[in-house]
Amino acid sequence: MRPKSASTSSASTGPEKKQQNDRERDESMKAAPASKIYYGYYIVGACFIVLFLLWGMVLNTFPIFFKPIAESMKWSRGDLALALLMGAIGTTLSAPVAGKMIDRFGARPIMAFGAAVIGVGLLAGSRIQHLWQLYIIFALIGGGLMCATIIPCSFIISNWFVSRRGTAMGFAFVGTSVGGMLMSWVANWIILNYGWRTAFVWSGATILLIVIPVVLFLIRTRPSEVGLEPYRDPSADPTGNDENWGVGVKEAFSLKIFWQIAAIMLLIGLVTGGLGNHSVAYLTDQGYSPSSAALSWSIVMGVMILGKLAFGPIADRWGAKYAMAIACFLLSISIVLLAFAQFYAVVIAFAVLYGFACGAPLVINPMLTAEGLGMKNFGAIFGVLNIMANLGGAAGPVGAGYFFDVFETYRPVFYFFTLLMVGAAFLALSITRARQPLSGIERIQPAKAAE
Repeated sequence: MRPKSASTSSASTGPEKKQQNDRERDESMKAAPASKIYYGYYIVGACFIVLFLLWGMVLNTFPIFFKPIAESMKWSRGDLALALLMGAIGTTLSAPVAGKMIDRFGARPIMAFGAAVIGVGLLAGSRIQHLWQLYIIFALIGGGLMCATIIPCSFIISNWFVSRRGTAMGFAFVGTSVGGMLMSWVANWIILNYGWRTAFVWSGATILLIVIPVVLFLIRTRPSEVGLEPYRDPSADPTGNDENWGVGVKEAFSLKIFWQIAAIMLLIGLVTGGLGNHSVAYLTDQGYSPSSAALSWSIVMGVMILGKLAFGPIADRWGAKYAMAIACFLLSISIVLLAFAQFYAVVIAFAVLYGFACGAPLVINPMLTAEGLGMKNFGAIFGVLNIMANLGGAAGPVGAGYFFDVFETYRPVFYFFTLLMVGAAFLALSITRARQPLSGIERIQPAKAAE
């Protein structure tokens, strides 16, 4: 490290002094011996566990609970689907707040709080007697999910990985699919043998005993908290896509790319929410047994693992918008297969194609946001964008449920969903980046001009 002269030291004030200290810290870190295993990989593993138990076990298993709860409590499917709307209201109200709090206080305390809310909510859900009670509980659980899952995990991994960000996202978000695949079988077995209330108790206790300790002991929001740098390939530009670059929240509202991402998230939420939460019920209506329908959903969750692992590297190599367009086209094809699933082989084909395509959004949405709008205000901006996904995720199942209550069929809804996914694919292809990140030299010019 080059020694500093007294004149240099005295002249380095304000932003230039901070940048000089940062350079010295970076050089000292590079000189230090490297750890055998980069801690960012532990972060990916911790996020995997969190998403496995919170998103996979709670959200992705709801189709297994849907019909048993409706029949047990004698509620219509449309009325029960309103619980998902209440959950979406909870996520909508909490998403921007959670994002802002994560930006300000870090992910760990917010994630622990969210996990506690979900665990207690499921325990309380096992005791409900009235529909309005379920609505309140789902609203609280929705808020907890935003605090503990997609927003903080996307933010953490984006901080830890500049290079291979999509691959890291893919491995972490595989947890939602593995959780949905394995816990769909577990939940179905518990429901058939002990009832859905026992399944709620088991899920809530598991979250409280496992997720909260994992968050408190393993999660770190930024590499600097443990004296490390973000993972970066040697050939990567050291000045681009770091946490110091990014548009403000108000500025984002004026940018075309923000609304393009928002529209895509809304449409995908609408379709996957509507199709996913009614597919098991639809298949049983077509004469398939509950076990066969549950098996198809487990296949969806299983193949979604491959989708997440595949779409992350695809986005790293060819760009997030092209990966998203491919996923939307595949979703449109899979919906047509489900609509005409008169043979179980077609059901399996639907499950494979739909599951693979559904692996894309959770991985690619944060990549589109980070690459196009920057990391400086990622939590707040991605929180606002998730409002659109949540609104779509609520409107889809409610609309499909009430359409079925009136017309006793899902097929026109499925045709509509197909058209929406084709439109989302072309919308993804039209995305253009807000602006290129400023280089380190360009960033310090305003400071010099102010002197």
